[in-house]
Amino acid sequence: MQNNQSSYNRWSWIVALILALILLLMLFTGHGPTNACCVAPVEAAAPVEQAIPVAEAFGFTATANDFTSKGDGTNLGWFSQSDGLKALLAGGDALQATGDDKGVVLTGTVDTDAIKQQKGADAQTFFGSAVAVDNQILVKATEPVAAIEPPPAAKLYFDTGKIALPGDASATLAPIVEWLKSHESAKAVLSGYHDPRGNQAVNEELAKNRAKSVRESLKANGIDEARIEMRKPESVDGGSDLAEARRVEVSVE
Repeated sequence: MQNNQSSYNRWSWIVALILALILLLMLFTGHGPTNACCVAPVEAAAPVEQAIPVAEAFGFTATANDFTSKGDGTNLGWFSQSDGLKALLAGGDALQATGDDKGVVLTGTVDTDAIKQQKGADAQTFFGSAVAVDNQILVKATEPVAAIEPPPAAKLYFDTGKIALPGDASATLAPIVEWLKSHESAKAVLSGYHDPRGNQAVNEELAKNRAKSVRESLKANGIDEARIEMRKPESVDGGSDLAEARRVEVSVE
């Protein structure tokens, strides 16, 4: 009986030792019992996303009196020269430049197309070749220039049977002479008139000589003879006013 009890105790110790070894092995290999069975797992907190600030896009508006901008333009070479831009926009009606670091639009009104083109060229120089300049400046409509009419025909009245110029010839011819001098392509046309009564050959020769007297006066006033056309004398019935039949008319063509 005593031997049986000793054998039982021995096997008990052997089993206990084996179990202890198994537990140690599990602990060393990470498979042993932990407190995980008794504590609820803690969920990892979701990472908080931080908003990244977005830089405001650069833009500007300029006139002859003001310059405003948004965003950061300090990296632009022309940004610190806003006074020069305002000076560029002077000398017109509501001239304005708007844009950003890549493109600029010019608006407003100027007197001539030459001024518009100059403003565009000056703006391109100011902003540099990396900036596209859109020149939308308008040119004021010019008033149509009224056509200047040539002076009316000058009439010189001669005394009966005479070819000497009348006393008022210079004053009468003055508008014709002035026009011819200011219009080099124009020419003077001389037409002599005579009374249908009497000897026609004599009358025609008298009218022709009177026209020659007028021609000499024009030449004396600086009009080249090549610009003076003599036309055939014409017969005219002056009625009761015979002076109309003793005249030379000078017109311009």
